[in-house]
Parts: sequence; C-alpha cells; structure tokens
Amino acid sequence: MVHMLDGDYDSKSDVDIMILTDLTFEEIEEYRDKVSDIAYDIELETGLVLSPIIKNIDTYNSRINFVPFYKNVQKEGVVLVNG
Repeated sequence: MVHMLDGDYDSKSDVDIMILTDLTFEEIEEYRDKVSDIAYDIELETGLVLSPIIKNIDTYNSRINFVPFYKNVQKEGVVLVNG
C-alpha cells in the first residue's frame, strides 16, 4: 500500500510517500537505497522532491494509534496503490 500525504503544501514542499509492505525490516533495508535512487531520478526529471518512507505494514498497523506520524498518515494520507 502506498500513501501520499496531502497536507501543508507549497512550491518548496516535498512529497512524503509511505510504502507499506510485508517485507521484514532487514528486507526493507536492502531496498531502501534503490527506492531513494528512484525518487532522486524522479526529482531530477520533474523538480518534485519525493521523500519515500518504507515500513512494514503489520508494524504500521500495530502502532497507528500511538505514533503521531502514523496517525497523520492515516488522517491525511491519500492511498495511491492498494494491493
């Protein structure tokens, strides 16, 4: 599942993208640099700064009521892909 936060946006804002996956923490670490490289390529092409955040979906769901950032994602996030 991919959420894009829709909050306080201006021309200098970045776009936070949370990627929720069933990968383990260790597997997420393996992909982190690749995802950042893709985000950087998009930034060079479009000028839009992307800030990808990759989290395990079970961890996210278990902490959604306690972590302020997760609450904000749930409240303001826009689901881009589900499935």
